[in-house]
Amino acid sequence: MLSGKQLKIQRIIKEIQAMDIASELNVSKTYISLMEKGERKIPLHIYNKWVDILGL
Repeated sequence: MLSGKQLKIQRIIKEIQAMDIASELNVSKTYISLMEKGERKIPLHIYNKWVDILGL
């Protein structure tokens, strides 16, 4: 399982905005930021969809 920081790096490499991820996951951009910083645990159902969006 990738960490929030690793997901952020992959998102930036793929030139995907945090707002786009948030919209796809039906969560706020702030929540994405908290998960990417490791301040919030990433729920498994969100993680699975997130890696699909990033194509990982």
